[in-house]
Amino acid sequence: MALKAIVEDLEQVEESLRDHYTETEEGKFVLAVESAGGYALEDVSGLKSSLEKERGQRQKLEKTIKDFDGLDPKAAREAMEKLEELSGLDPAKEADRLAEEKVKAREKQILEKAQNEIQEAKTTAERYRAALHNATVRDEAIKAIVAQKGIPDLLLPHVQRHLRISERDDGTPYAEVVDAEGNPRIADSKGTPMSVADLVREMRDSEIFGRAFEAEGRGGSGASPGPTNGGPKGKSRGEMTPKEKAEFIDKHGKDKYFALPA
Repeated sequence: MALKAIVEDLEQVEESLRDHYTETEEGKFVLAVESAGGYALEDVSGLKSSLEKERGQRQKLEKTIKDFDGLDPKAAREAMEKLEELSGLDPAKEADRLAEEKVKAREKQILEKAQNEIQEAKTTAERYRAALHNATVRDEAIKAIVAQKGIPDLLLPHVQRHLRISERDDGTPYAEVVDAEGNPRIADSKGTPMSVADLVREMRDSEIFGRAFEAEGRGGSGASPGPTNGGPKGKSRGEMTPKEKAEFIDKHGKDKYFALPA
């Protein structure tokens, strides 16, 4: 006959076996068994209660997890943090802040556009200024060449090579005569700056460029014969190219060149 692990009354157990039972605080009698080989007689009611609680907790967690099925935990956490941040904002103050940022962004765009337009205007003005200065230098050189009865088409490039654009104290541009190193040239011992007219007269008196100026006296019995009805192919002085002018002067002389129709 199998022995019961716990009985309410020892009368339920044979008298010879009653010494193997121990009375508990609850007034029940438990069989005293020595553990061996991993087996023992223990009160498992507490374990059963704990097991039932764990099972209930697990079911609750499984239901909770199922409700969040498909959600990214990191994204959900960030969304909750953002929601908490937004919940603390004052709508009126936030609207003012956004309006202020919008105004600042607009002001920045207007400022950048204005700065770009100013820069473009400066660039255009500088381009026009350079063109004006170049035209001023060119005009001064041509006037000086014509005054000395020289040929502008032949002499102008050589005259301009010795000039640079400068400005007077009032900002007026003028042509300054310089040497090969870019130093201002002097006209006399007094230190007077050389003018464009001085430069052209110097070129008129040189052997190289003197041939591009009209002689002091044209014609006469000593003048060499040459064409009188025009230059190459009947061209006038204005129609001839610089090369044709130079070749004509070398062949017929300056007097014959200036005798051609203008």
